[in-house]
Amino acid sequence: MLKTLGLLAFSAEFLKGGWSQTKRGEALAKRAQSVGIPATPQFIVACGYTMVGAAIGLQIPFLRRISALILALLLPPITYIGHRFWEMEDPQQRDQHMTQVMKNATMFGGALFIAGSK
Repeated sequence: MLKTLGLLAFSAEFLKGGWSQTKRGEALAKRAQSVGIPATPQFIVACGYTMVGAAIGLQIPFLRRISALILALLLPPITYIGHRFWEMEDPQQRDQHMTQVMKNATMFGGALFIAGSK
């Protein structure tokens, strides 16, 4: 019961984030391009759907490990593109982005833990 609740809670942010990404392909592609990553809107949308699918896959035992690995692989570029705290002049903005980096690092660790579990 606790494992199921934990996996549902863990999936929630990926479902929300992935779905949001599917709706903002153009803007997120421009953001990626502005930091030197040649992403197209279609690629961003596909990654969003991949995130949603992997979040759902976490709930299916035989898909759990590969889904967690996919989510772990998506987090570093998303974090690098979206939360560039070192570029923020405003201390409050820098803090907010650093919090997101730490959240994503925690989720990255959780995804690796799930991928490495049986």
